[in-house]
Amino acid sequence: MLRLFKKGENLATVKEMEDLEQHSTGIISLERYPAVKKQLRMINLTEQDLKYLSCMQVQMQPILPMMTNRFYQAMDDQPQLLHIIAEHSSMDRLKKSLTKHMQSIFQGKIDENYLKQRRIIAKVHVRIGLEPKWYLAAVESLYEEFFAFIEQQDLPKKRQFNTLRAFMKVMNFEQQLVLDAYEEENKVKRQEVEHSKAVVKDQVLNTSQNLAAISQQTSASTDELSKKAHVLENMTVHNLQFITETEKTSLTGKELVVTQTEQFGQMVEYMSDFKDRMKALHHSSEQIQGVVTLITSIADQTNLLSLNAAIEAARAGQHGKGFAVVAAEVRNLSVETKQAIGKVTGMIEVTDANIAEMSNFMKQMEKLIQESANGNELVTQSYDGIVQAVSGMKEQTAESHTSIESTVQILEEINQAIETIAHSSDGLIQLADDL
Repeated sequence: MLRLFKKGENLATVKEMEDLEQHSTGIISLERYPAVKKQLRMINLTEQDLKYLSCMQVQMQPILPMMTNRFYQAMDDQPQLLHIIAEHSSMDRLKKSLTKHMQSIFQGKIDENYLKQRRIIAKVHVRIGLEPKWYLAAVESLYEEFFAFIEQQDLPKKRQFNTLRAFMKVMNFEQQLVLDAYEEENKVKRQEVEHSKAVVKDQVLNTSQNLAAISQQTSASTDELSKKAHVLENMTVHNLQFITETEKTSLTGKELVVTQTEQFGQMVEYMSDFKDRMKALHHSSEQIQGVVTLITSIADQTNLLSLNAAIEAARAGQHGKGFAVVAAEVRNLSVETKQAIGKVTGMIEVTDANIAEMSNFMKQMEKLIQESANGNELVTQSYDGIVQAVSGMKEQTAESHTSIESTVQILEEINQAIETIAHSSDGLIQLADDL
């Protein structure tokens, strides 16, 4: 056992102790604390016990710092305790507080202030995290030092026993107060935990119920969305088929227009060739007209010659009769020739008129064909635009179909997630009930 004083120091004689006892007092003033008074009765801590300790007040003054040092030396081997002390206070401050605390034990008075001070210290122990086992272990060093001190006093054995017993009772009461404070704090913590559990339970129940309601609403909404998405998916499939057919029809129409345009081109070439032939025919008609004019002139001259021959035959008399007959025949031939030429001329004129009319008609046909060809070109361009637009619509519809398929898949995954959430909310409700 460690001794912090020498034998013979601070010794009290029997005579001195008797004088001190006459002037010392022991007071228990706890009218407002019947439960505490009951604790004191259970350990039989009386005012006489306090008087025994009060008699030692003077002798204890030099010894208290040593007892305090011994108390905290017991903590040197516990790093966690030193860490708690360093975090919340300092060793010097704690030693001063403990010295003052020990002095109050030997003042011989237990009252309301005494209780308050002990409870404050106990709450501090709880707040900083000093476990009861370390406090009780350190208190043991106070017992050892006080017992060693009393053994050195020149006192009757009975007086030593009474003083030691009084100290043990007071320290027992001190430990009860500390443990009560621990229990109070633990009770508060348990109540806080229970309250927190109740709050958490309510929150979990509310959350799980809300989650279940939300999951039901969301499930209904996603089901409706899924149905609409399937309808939309079917529509896009039909639209895609229709657009594909439209694209094929547009391509076929474009091919027909291109073929017709090519045919128009051939017709234009035929019309151009026909115009050239009509021009050649008109030119031939003009040449024939020239020949007819020449023949008409020859017929006129022949007629004139036959007239002159007839005159000469008349002058010749009987000798000119044969010549007159020939002249008459020639004249008739020239007249018939002229008449035939007249008919030919009429026919040529009709032919020229027909050629002119046909030329005008061909010009109009060529113009119409050219306009049709130009129109076909516009139609071809329109078909190109339609084909491009339909192709774009086809791509967009295909993309929309893909997006809708993805949306349907996502909605199905959401439904699965909602089912999982619903099961989880049921689990939360069960967990809340278990709390």
